[in-house]
Amino acid sequence: MKYALVDGTRQEAQPKLRGVCVNCEREVVAKCGSQRIWHWSHRGKLECDHWWEPETEWHRSWKAHFPREWQEVVHAADNGERHIADLKTSRGQVVEFQHSPISPDERNSRESFYNPMVWVVDGNRYKRDLTVFREAIQHGTIIQDAPLYIRPTRRDAALFRRWSPLQCAVFLDFGPEEFSIAGFPLAVSVLWLLQLDRTTGQVVVSAVTRESFIHFCMTGENWQTLTVIRSQPSYSFYRRPQSRGYGSQRRRF
Repeated sequence: MKYALVDGTRQEAQPKLRGVCVNCEREVVAKCGSQRIWHWSHRGKLECDHWWEPETEWHRSWKAHFPREWQEVVHAADNGERHIADLKTSRGQVVEFQHSPISPDERNSRESFYNPMVWVVDGNRYKRDLTVFREAIQHGTIIQDAPLYIRPTRRDAALFRRWSPLQCAVFLDFGPEEFSIAGFPLAVSVLWLLQLDRTTGQVVVSAVTRESFIHFCMTGENWQTLTVIRSQPSYSFYRRPQSRGYGSQRRRF
């Protein structure tokens, strides 16, 4: 955990500090070694939230974009079940930053518990995922220009199977890796949004600017999805995926 209560105030781990867990109110100790990022840990092997995963620099870099009071917020259900959301905005939107493997049952449970929520997934967690995804995009079919939707190849790859069936927005984060679409490099940093084409039941992919996703979290305004601007008239006909209500605006690349 990044935060614990020290004398009633949320505080990050510092050497020799002791505090109280924000969820279960049991004692936690500051772990401030050189092998892992500084964090709070329950004494012994106790963990009060089985959904919690060890944090990485990737988690912390994402959380740093947002107000401290939105980070690691306890979300309680009417039946008394409690979990710590990675990020919960002032509007109640939950964002889970997922690095570790997650079972389908746990994923479904989280999506039902936190609704509304979105996932941001560390695309570099598995060595082959970047190569597979890049190939799936480069050889995929553009089925809509504005906003851009791509039907990827390799839809049976583990990367796509892990998040099927899609029930809420899943954003893949490959960090600073560069991508091209139809031979043209993208000029902005993007997250890759996995959505379900309800007319076919297949996964479609769109590119959402990283900046606009952060803006969406901060304000609730629509994120920006890249758009194809063709220099020559196109006479191809594309099937338009049915919207799931996700926000999108046009942006050139």
